[in-house]
Amino acid sequence: MSPKLRALVEAGKTAVYGPDSEVDESVAAILAGGDRPSSAEQVRERALEALAEEIRLMLDEGVVSAPEDIDLCMILGAGWPFHLGGITPYLDHTGIAEKVTGTRFRL
Repeated sequence: MSPKLRALVEAGKTAVYGPDSEVDESVAAILAGGDRPSSAEQVRERALEALAEEIRLMLDEGVVSAPEDIDLCMILGAGWPFHLGGITPYLDHTGIAEKVTGTRFRL
C-alpha cells in the first residue's frame, strides 16, 4: 500500500469528496506534494505499461483466447480508434509490449 493511501486509511477517510461535492481539504492535504512529480509522458507510459501487463495476464490465464479479442473490445467498447487496429498492434509498434512482457502480442 502506498504511503499516501496508508495515510488516508489511518486518518479514517472513506471518500475524497465532502458532502458539498468539493474535494475534502484534509484529503487534499494528505495527497498533496511529492518530491518527484511525473510528466504527462511518464504517466502515459506507466498507463500503457499497465495495459500491456494486464493484456498479457488475460491471455496467459485464458480469459481471452487471442489479442484480437482484446482489440475488438477496445474498439467497440472503449472507443479505441478503428484505423489503429486495436491496442495490441499499438503496444507492439511502440515497443511497450516487448518492454513489459518480453514479447510482442502479435507475432
